[in-house]
Order: sequence, then structure tokens, then C-alpha cells
Amino acid sequence: MKITSKKVGDIMVLETSGKIVGDDSLQMRRDVAGWIGEVPENQKLKIVLKLNGVSMMDSAGIGALVSSYTTVQKRQGRLVLAGLGRGLQNLITITQLAKIFDVYETEEQAISSFEESK
Repeated sequence: MKITSKKVGDIMVLETSGKIVGDDSLQMRRDVAGWIGEVPENQKLKIVLKLNGVSMMDSAGIGALVSSYTTVQKRQGRLVLAGLGRGLQNLITITQLAKIFDVYETEEQAISSFEESK
């Protein structure tokens, strides 16, 4: 698993690739928490988690997503998902996480959603 980050204005885009299973899920939690920690406390968190490069995710990966979401929510921020392949889209739907996460087809749509939610 690999995560890269970039800033688009005040929005942090985290692009994830590979498998999010087992120990990789723990690493994902640490990585996301680290990037969140870099944002000043007085700045609202705006995060796009781009998952189009993810080939597999298990229950530990789902736990990492929920943990990241909860961390962002505690800081009054917003975390959205983008670029889910068919398999991940099905997983998010089956686990009913689509009721929790805002999911967008593309990074651009996810970024635009922050403007719409002002």
C-alpha cells in the first residue's frame, strides 16, 4: 500500500494505491493521522481520499476508513471518498458505509463538493 498527498487549495488529496489489508491498514491509519496532524487546529479539515488505485480491501481496511473519518469529524472537518472501482463501491454499499461517506466518481467532483457544502 502506498499513500501520496497533494494540496489543492485548502483541500488535502490523499491518493492510495495497492492493497489495504492487515498491517497495511494500520499503516494507513498512521499515515492519515500524520497528515491530519499537520493541519493547524484552527483550520477546518477538508480531505479527499482517492481510492482508484486500491486493488483490495479487507475488514481492517474498512476499519481504517472509519477511523480516519471519525478523526476528521472530531475536528469538525469533512472526509470524502473518490475514484472507487466497482469492487470497492460494492464493498462500501454492502457494509452500508455509503450512508456515512460522501462518495464521488472523480477527484474533481470530490473537490467541487467542498465548494458546494459551504
